[in-house]
Amino acid sequence: MDSFAKKVRTFDAFPKVDSEHTVRSQRGGFSTILTMVCGLFILWVEVGGFLGGYVDRQFSVDDEIKSELTINIDMLVAMPCEFIHTNVRDITGDRYLAGETLNFEGRDFFIPESFNVNNANDAHDTPELDEVMQESLRAEYRVTGARMNEGEPACHIFGQIPVNQVKGDFHITGKGFGYRDRLYVPYEALNFSHMIQELSYGEFYPFINNPLDATGKITEERVQSYGYFSKVVPTRYERLGLIIETNQFALTEQHHVFRVDEFDKPEGIPGIYFKYDFEPIKLSISEKRLPFLQFVAKLATIIGGLVIVGGYFYRLYERLLLILFGKKYAQKDTERKSGGLLDKEVGVHREYSS
Repeated sequence: MDSFAKKVRTFDAFPKVDSEHTVRSQRGGFSTILTMVCGLFILWVEVGGFLGGYVDRQFSVDDEIKSELTINIDMLVAMPCEFIHTNVRDITGDRYLAGETLNFEGRDFFIPESFNVNNANDAHDTPELDEVMQESLRAEYRVTGARMNEGEPACHIFGQIPVNQVKGDFHITGKGFGYRDRLYVPYEALNFSHMIQELSYGEFYPFINNPLDATGKITEERVQSYGYFSKVVPTRYERLGLIIETNQFALTEQHHVFRVDEFDKPEGIPGIYFKYDFEPIKLSISEKRLPFLQFVAKLATIIGGLVIVGGYFYRLYERLLLILFGKKYAQKDTERKSGGLLDKEVGVHREYSS
């Protein structure tokens, strides 16, 4: 039993080099300290990454069948509300009078500060997971179909429009242009300058940034047409069990000024057009964490590799010193432990001499 215990105490899965075959030096001590510092830094980084998790992005075919969603709109148009006609038309031929659910509030036209006006909307960044989770406050408009102060110079249009989840467009035109109406807007009253505070699809999250938010266009033309083309991608954000279903969209623009014939009739229908289409894919953005055993294995692999690489660099450094400055300089400040073969022979010789 004692012999077995002794063997267990002396067992070492990674046998060390005997002390009489090792050489100490200041350079070796410095390299050991440097390797330990690097190892602690890597340990700190990896543990922090494990606790914080990582963001995983996956694309998949959207297998959810959705028949409807909402368009969230909040914008200001430089025309009186009584002159404006709003409508939705989709690929199925279905039409929806958006004026029945939208709110129209007459007010003065103005350009808010920090709005991106008359510039291409190509500087938009996709919201990150942290940003979405911090600003995921869902909202709804309290009123629908309200009309107030319609005779004011500009019209504040806001609300939600239920639409079919198919290709379509929501457009804002002057009454009498493109549709029969009792009122025909005078040519001199047409002005489709506009400021967009919000345009999004699906659940209404007013603080999540979208490509057309805080943008606007100013024009002096009376028969101006603005076209915004959106490619909508369903997006799912997930963290710690909290799930947010929303939609991102890519945007392109096409603007045109129509010619007017000799009868003062434009050759097209001026207005503001929001055309949308839905992609058959879904983007899932979620925060994940490595399994603990996988994390331990990864950490052990990194630390082991660091020790091996540190040993290789130290031996390379010693070899360069030997080549460049000679053996005497390379062995400077080194110390070999006693106990080697020569030390034993010297000890025996001294014993016989005495």
